[in-house]
Amino acid sequence: MIPLGTIRAVGLEVGVTGYELFLKENMQGKRLEVPGWDFHYNRWKNSFQAEPYLHRTSGEFMFVGLKEKDSKNQIVWDLHLQLTSGPDTGLRQYYLGKNSYFGTQMQNFLLGVGRREHLFSPKSFSTQFDAGDGLFVELKPKQGLTLQFFVWDLHSGSLLLSKDQFRSLLSRERTLEEEEANGLPIDKKETKQSRNHRRRQSFGLVYGDSVSLRFGFQYLELGSLGPYTKDHPNETKRYLADGDSLFHGNGGFSLHTDILSFDFDLLWCRGNDRTRSRLAATPGSIPIAGEAFQFGLELRFGGFRLRSSHFISDREEKNEKQQIVKEGFISLGTHPSQTPYLSQIFRIFPSSAVTELGYEKNFAILEGRSFGYLTELAVSYTYNQFVCKLIGNYFIPYTHTGPTNGRIAFQKREFERFFIAEGMLEVSIREEIGFELGIGVSQLFLPESIGIRSNFGYVFGRLQI
Repeated sequence: MIPLGTIRAVGLEVGVTGYELFLKENMQGKRLEVPGWDFHYNRWKNSFQAEPYLHRTSGEFMFVGLKEKDSKNQIVWDLHLQLTSGPDTGLRQYYLGKNSYFGTQMQNFLLGVGRREHLFSPKSFSTQFDAGDGLFVELKPKQGLTLQFFVWDLHSGSLLLSKDQFRSLLSRERTLEEEEANGLPIDKKETKQSRNHRRRQSFGLVYGDSVSLRFGFQYLELGSLGPYTKDHPNETKRYLADGDSLFHGNGGFSLHTDILSFDFDLLWCRGNDRTRSRLAATPGSIPIAGEAFQFGLELRFGGFRLRSSHFISDREEKNEKQQIVKEGFISLGTHPSQTPYLSQIFRIFPSSAVTELGYEKNFAILEGRSFGYLTELAVSYTYNQFVCKLIGNYFIPYTHTGPTNGRIAFQKREFERFFIAEGMLEVSIREEIGFELGIGVSQLFLPESIGIRSNFGYVFGRLQI
């Protein structure tokens, strides 16, 4: 039925990663107490007092992947599927790559089904990613102009293995027995990873080459998934959702030369969060209206590459009674940074976010979704097959208490008294044929008053045949 003249074999990709995490607490000094923030002291404190190292976690995972990109007789395919070593690792059974689709190509028209990356997504962070999973159309009406239409998108968070491989190291599943033994409260519902999806339609365009413009617009039905989308049980039971929805847009430009790249993006969202929460000034419906901007600058000379990326959002608007008048910016896609603590182990997003678990907002060290400022500095050097990376991340959230006007702020007094930072070093050997072998170490930096110390190491290898 498919007009292929011969049967072609796809590329085989195999890989393994081993890791070790050390997490301990320094009991000296006074604890940092910030109203409204969860530092997970109750969960960890008994074990921290008993052992100098609490979470010393060693493990490994393997994956087998299929990877192939080709075309034949107007049929095109770009396949990337990775099967992991099983549920014991805390990973999903399979992950799609940035692109994994079949389609038909006719001159400047592409109709495809599967996962296709959003070409119009912000580019300020080198590992930031979003994609549509479903039916899409791609048009190139003129030279340098690309239009993307995602007609039917089973939005699932666009997770990648590289963005999810260390997430389970401090997940609730690994601490249930310990919490129960210590007499701590347990919410088993939070331990489940939902596989539900939400429907999304998207449109975007990219125009230009060395100087390019990009615009994107998305409509997302949040469904009945997530702690902020389950507040109308009657409507949820009748319609499978209570009407929560989100409009999301971005616009930006890029400048690329041989030695310099600059990216800037303005992001915005509008929507509705139907709620009966007592925290709402007008229970029944809270408008969503938020903005954020991000920019990145990269310099390249010889084998060196230096990139500085920045993200800052607005926040929720609250009145004198601490009631929410308007929700702030909500981000889509994967975590923008690439260091393991911020993006995976702690997984702290610099704004509210719609992830694979739904619409989330949480002022916490673990799985935090809090408004603030995130910056990343990445330095890499490549010499033949050797690659060395040094990456630093720094996040400081807005204050959570007191009335707020919901606008983007730059004054120091508008931010909390603590920060979360991380430094990572990675060294690897890479071959163009698809071989990679490397080692990485990461150090977490927190104020002494928080009292948590941690470092992380991993080795990895990959071979594509």
